[in-house]
Amino acid sequence: MVRRSPRALVTVADAPPQSSWRQRWEKWGGRSLALSIGVHALLLIAAALIVVHQVMDRQIDFLPGGGSVQGAQAEQALQHKIQQKKNPWLKQSVPIRKIAVNGMSNLSLPADVPDMLDFSPSSKPLGGSPGGGGFGLAGAGGGFGKGVGLGAQNGMTFGPLFGLNIKARKLAVVLDVSSSMTPHLERVVREVDKVAKGSVVVLYFGCGLEEPKKPLVGTRVFRTSAIEFEKFWRMGGATYMETAAYKIDPKKPIPMKDLFLQLSRRPQTYFVHNVGVGFTWLALLSDEVRNADGLYWFSDFQDKVDFKQVEIVLEGLKRRKQRLYIHSYGKGQYFDLIKNQLVIPTEGDSYAEE
Repeated sequence: MVRRSPRALVTVADAPPQSSWRQRWEKWGGRSLALSIGVHALLLIAAALIVVHQVMDRQIDFLPGGGSVQGAQAEQALQHKIQQKKNPWLKQSVPIRKIAVNGMSNLSLPADVPDMLDFSPSSKPLGGSPGGGGFGLAGAGGGFGKGVGLGAQNGMTFGPLFGLNIKARKLAVVLDVSSSMTPHLERVVREVDKVAKGSVVVLYFGCGLEEPKKPLVGTRVFRTSAIEFEKFWRMGGATYMETAAYKIDPKKPIPMKDLFLQLSRRPQTYFVHNVGVGFTWLALLSDEVRNADGLYWFSDFQDKVDFKQVEIVLEGLKRRKQRLYIHSYGKGQYFDLIKNQLVIPTEGDSYAEE
């Protein structure tokens, strides 16, 4: 019987252990880490290839001539490509607008040109007064020629108007439409429109300045284009209640029809119903004339004036910073009183037509 040596027997338990570093690698997740690094490396390589491709394909806006035929051809192709890019922009039409310079020739300017004129308003069409400075309109974009000079002057002057030197930027008018004054109104309105066209006109029946003893009724201001004015005119200056009850008979002619049509068709023309000849301050202090800095008043100044009401009117004119200008036909008995108490304190002017 053959006997084996104990050393010849090797058990599984006696097999050498697995390498310790591989055990630690597996334990720490080495395989997952290696996989992640590999994926990120592939992504970085792909991104780098894309960037390089984009850089190489990017358009070149400049090529050196180099003196070679290929360089000249490349440069010519590049210039053609750039020109093609510019053509759509060059073909776009630029919107224009026309501006009229006080009735002179029109200038056409691009819509995005900024405002180039900034000066105070002038009542005269061109040039202003001899002392007014000229403002030239500079040429834009290599064109438009020489500028048109416009004179600007503070405190422009309307006039003369029936001998009155009216200093105002905006003029308003109060007219006496009583029977003694209506024969003169047509020429007065015509002259006003020559000097200060478009001025507000308020018609009042009378020219007195009195304090009312009781509340006034029917003091609302109407436009002359309203049907109430035709009733008022046909009745020779009626109250509000009278015109409300009056029915127009179209067969009856309109008194002083030409003057009526002139007043009823004129823009910015108003009237106050007859509430008495002594309350003209209703027109002088009305909202319709508030924005004017010059107030022209035409009448014969025959109706009564009391000092208390004159003080109220003067306070209103000064508060609105309005100069009063009076034009009297015949120089009535209260002309000098109004001149001294209202015209002179407001630095206005007066004129008596004999």
